[in-house]
Amino acid sequence: MKKLVLAVAVVALLFAGCKKDSADKFKTDLAGRWEISKIEPVSSLPLVVSGDYYDFKSGEDDIVEIRRGGNTQSGTYSPIVGNEINITIGAKLYNCKVSVLDGNRLEFTSSGDGKTETVYLKR
Repeated sequence: MKKLVLAVAVVALLFAGCKKDSADKFKTDLAGRWEISKIEPVSSLPLVVSGDYYDFKSGEDDIVEIRRGGNTQSGTYSPIVGNEINITIGAKLYNCKVSVLDGNRLEFTSSGDGKTETVYLKR
């Protein structure tokens, strides 16, 4: 019985360690400045202009800076295991489901503030 309890405890610790490593890698891959390629639907306001970006700052504060339509806002982001990000700007919460995250592309669908849009970013 003691061996069974020990085995279950070891497996649980391994799983918890892998989950944290996965979240840390996700946050590391996400960090940095991403240029907005496009946002769909195109009618989403504010419209994207040249130089617009998302900048996920690395560090314990999890600050995100978003320049869109020429206006810059700061907020916080929380990477969630399972390739999701919660972004809070002011009192508004946006849940973002990441579909692509590699060295040069980040794509996610954002839901919040009564709208859903797909954001395409590149480095």
